[in-house]
Amino acid sequence: MTQNNALELILKGISPALAEAGFKAIKRSEPDAALFGGEAGTLRIKYEDERVALEFCEAPPEDAMEFDRLSLALLELDRATERDCKYISDDFAEEIAKKFRKRRAGQPVAAGKKPPKSVSKAAIKRGEAYYDALSFGNSFTGIYPELRALYKENYEKHGEFLAEDFFQPAGNEAVMKTIRGNDKVQMKRLFNLLNDVYENGVNEVQSLVAVTILGELNNDAVLLAHCADYMSHDLAPVVIRVNKFLATGAGKTAKKRLKNPPPYKPKKEKKPGLFQQLMSGGGGMPGM
Repeated sequence: MTQNNALELILKGISPALAEAGFKAIKRSEPDAALFGGEAGTLRIKYEDERVALEFCEAPPEDAMEFDRLSLALLELDRATERDCKYISDDFAEEIAKKFRKRRAGQPVAAGKKPPKSVSKAAIKRGEAYYDALSFGNSFTGIYPELRALYKENYEKHGEFLAEDFFQPAGNEAVMKTIRGNDKVQMKRLFNLLNDVYENGVNEVQSLVAVTILGELNNDAVLLAHCADYMSHDLAPVVIRVNKFLATGAGKTAKKRLKNPPPYKPKKEKKPGLFQQLMSGGGGMPGM
């Protein structure tokens, strides 16, 4: 799929929402973006660095400079399908409707809740940033766009992204379905992300990949074999050791705690988690 093909499919999908909100297309000023003007300001749909962004500026098109991001979705053109574009257009249409739905007399326009900004892939490639849980979750829904609504509900409910709640069980179920199916294209796409996130993520995100997600392999030799050709040299030995440990009595107890976390409380200084204990040798993991 070309960039133009993808943008055309997305724009076609959001056209009813744009019309309802009073936005009309204007001449493109950038080859990788589409602009729409209305009474509220300017909307921009922009493709950059394998991501499509929905952005808004309160200024009219001729004065629009600083745009705020309303939504962001992963779109890898070499793997993109019409289904991927439809999920993105549905998400963008929902955001447009929430922010610009027509107001009743005397009431302000409903603004909706803006999704938080994630770390850009370009910044990660330059070594200027690392994947955090929010950025990982956002990229993950690019592969599994059917989980985008759950991802948004997660941070809207808590005011932050609680990754354990998102991946257990919904995110993990999607991953395990892919691994059991062992489709070459889907597996490559999944592990391209998991390898990248593990190698360029903060410690919390490394724990999500190696323990929370791939710990669900339950030391199954067949499933581990499915993954062997796709895991990076950094990720593979860690996943194998984690699975061996989780198959022990101590590991099973730790896994029960992971699946039944205490009630959510606001952030405070954390003690070392299971992943940190495993990697430091404190969890008694075999082979360390």
